[in-house]
Order: sequence, then structure tokens, then C-alpha cells
Amino acid sequence: MELNARKQKILKAIVESFIATGDPVGSKTLLAETGIEVSPATVRNDMADLSAKGYIYQPHTSAGRVPSQSGLRYYIDNLMTPLSPSMRVRDYIDSRLFSAADTPEGLLSECAKLLSDYTGFAAVTTTPPASAARVHRLHFVGTGRHTVMAILVTTTGMVKSKLLRLNFVVTAEVLSVLKETLNRVLSGVPLSEITKPFMQTVAAAYSEVFLMMPQVLTAIMDICGEAQVSKLCTYGETKLLFSPEIDPHTARSILSFLSKPEQVGRYLLSQKGHLNIQIGSECFSPDLKTAAVICGRYEIEGEAAGAVALFGPGRMDYAAALGIVAYLSERVGTLLDEMVDI
Repeated sequence: MELNARKQKILKAIVESFIATGDPVGSKTLLAETGIEVSPATVRNDMADLSAKGYIYQPHTSAGRVPSQSGLRYYIDNLMTPLSPSMRVRDYIDSRLFSAADTPEGLLSECAKLLSDYTGFAAVTTTPPASAARVHRLHFVGTGRHTVMAILVTTTGMVKSKLLRLNFVVTAEVLSVLKETLNRVLSGVPLSEITKPFMQTVAAAYSEVFLMMPQVLTAIMDICGEAQVSKLCTYGETKLLFSPEIDPHTARSILSFLSKPEQVGRYLLSQKGHLNIQIGSECFSPDLKTAAVICGRYEIEGEAAGAVALFGPGRMDYAAALGIVAYLSERVGTLLDEMVDI
């Protein structure tokens, strides 16, 4: 339903005042905060119309008004301007993420910590879904006369390695043959297809290479299996119990939802678009009916990959929270892209 400019200004003021204080907002407060040059009766009539449309409601007799779920949704979609983190905050985030960017897991764990610390709510990050992962590149590094480190880099930024021992001296020529042959055969192959029968086919096709070192193919199959396990990094759950913005029932319900990792992963990876805010019943879970979730999907090589998400109450500073989720998801995607290019 469309609202005229004055009613939009009134709804915006109600939402932002409620977010800041948690208190119902009356007509006198609105006149003072908005500077609208109309009578109190006109403001009350506009508030009555907003109530009739379902955007605000009166929590109890003689109280002012607070925004409903529909009012929050209208505010987010039409009236809110996301607040980008300050340069100082961006620099701090960049330094923390860069120092943790040795592995995707380390990077995503640090991202969850930063998001929770910045907002005071629970944060979850996910590695990219295993179903999207393919072999990007294989590296082989000699670590001793008879030992080799096999390193897998996937198209989703995952890096896995395994040390293996060979029955002969490892030379630069052996490492070159392994790298050239296996990258030619496996580059671009989905991890889910790298099974024992597949590797047996590879061994038969390149018997002159792998007859003397079948353990190489076994090691590659093992680390491909390890890279298919999607992981969640969760941080700040206990903050929900002590936040003044969250009532105990909402806190316990969010914790109940977060206690089921597979459910959380499916929910976050089903989110469409780069940024998404869901409130209450929009979350499609009874545990989140009084909560809000802000989810950012980071991209790797231009494709939607994992998620950076904030779980908090319906009353939160959406403009600031959306800005920090957007910045973190963008930076995580950039750093994971750089890992793929190693």
C-alpha cells in the first residue's frame, strides 16, 4: 500500500525512535522529532490510518505506537538508507580479515567474530556449498627425499592438503609429471564425482604414471572428500542472553534454531540475492517468529557461494547492521577469490 510523503515521514520516525529506545511513540514526540508543521490532530489521524493499514499498533491502552512486522518491512524496503561502516571501522575489519586469511575456515571464523562484536548479536558464516565445488588446481610440493605434500584448491576457495610417502626419491621431474597429469585430468571436475571408480579409470588411462604410486590417487580422493564438507562458523550466541534488545523467549528461540547446524546451513544457502533481510514470519521457522535475520551471500568468481548472516531481535538498527553485513560479505568474497588464484 502506498503512503504519502507525510505518512512515510511519520512511519520512519516511529520505526527509528522505537529502534533507538524500545518505547512506544506518541503524537507529541512525532511532532517534535519530525518537524512536520501540522496539528497534533492531523498527526493522530495519520497514525490511525497507519494503524488501519497494519504498519503500526498500540501495545496497550494509552500508549503510543510501535511498528508491526509490516511496518518494519515497509521501512526497510522504502525508507531506510543502509549505513556503510566508517573508514576507521573498514580499515580495522580489513586488517583482522587479512590476518586470518590463511584458510577459508579461518577467514570465515574471523568474519563471524567481527560481525557479532560489531552488532552485539549472534553471527553465522558458512563455507560454500559442497555441491558447487570443483577442482580448480592441484599442487605438489616435495617436503623430503620420499615425501610429497598434495594440495587441492577448489573453485569455492577451499584449500586441503595431505602428506604422502613414496617408495622412491622425489625429484623435480616427478613433481612436474604429477602436477601436469592430474591437473589435465581433474581440473574442473566436480568433487562429488571423484570417487574410487573414477580414480580407477584415471589409473588405467595413465598406468605408466600411477602404477608405481597409487597412493597419490588415493590421497587426492581423500582430500576431495574432505573438501566436500560444508562448515558453519557461529559466534556470539551467548550475547543474545544478555542483550537489552532481546527478551528471554526470543533469545532462547534463536539459540534453539542455531543449535541445528544442518538446518541453519540449508536456511542460509537458500537465501536469494546479494543481501536479504527477513523478519519474524518471513523467516519460515517457528524459532525465528520474533527474530530478524540479515544475510549476505558472498561471491567467488562471480557466483553466489557461502553466507554471512546476523541473527538478532526484530528491534535492531537495520541500517547499520545491513551496512556491516554487506561490507563483510564483499570482503570475504574478495579474499576467497584471491585464495582460488594461488
